[in-house]
Amino acid sequence: MSPRSLLMFLAMVAAAFASSASQAQSTGLDDMVGARAGQAEGELQRRGYRNMRGEKGDDRSYSYWWNEDSRQCVSIATMDGRYASVTPSTPPDCGKEAARTGRVSNKRDHRDRGSRAFVAPDELSRICRNEASARFDRRPSEVTANAPIQQRDGYLIQGWYDRRDDSKGTTFFNCRFDPDGRFLSVN
Repeated sequence: MSPRSLLMFLAMVAAAFASSASQAQSTGLDDMVGARAGQAEGELQRRGYRNMRGEKGDDRSYSYWWNEDSRQCVSIATMDGRYASVTPSTPPDCGKEAARTGRVSNKRDHRDRGSRAFVAPDELSRICRNEASARFDRRPSEVTANAPIQQRDGYLIQGWYDRRDDSKGTTFFNCRFDPDGRFLSVN
């Protein structure tokens, strides 16, 4: 097997693993993507979430919601009055203490991070898929995001989606995260 074929095979295996790992760690709020923001807030409250804070981005607004029962913080990106993505976030983003065990943990990374919480690398593919879905106006199921590649300045995730128009092609994109797993950009 040539080195290029081996690399392609490993990339496909990694993508399949990342996809199954990300599905296992769902926020349980995937059905909220596309919902009208004003109406969806009541549903979030019904499911036990409480709005902790919000912030304005370049082309979207972000709100952070906390569920005390599951001790889960989620970030919801809103564009044009609709929820564009729902992604897990760290407890400190919701004003809560970082988890000692579970999905957000200092034990997942071998570098010394002190007391700072970070998003575990195995969650980054799903976050990238959701952010790309919002950015490129695609359903999350139409977007593929590979496993993260650790770099000196953070993480890179490469992904793609098939075009819907007559050009019948594939569009590729990159998601970037800082060393703590905070989403930076998708392009």
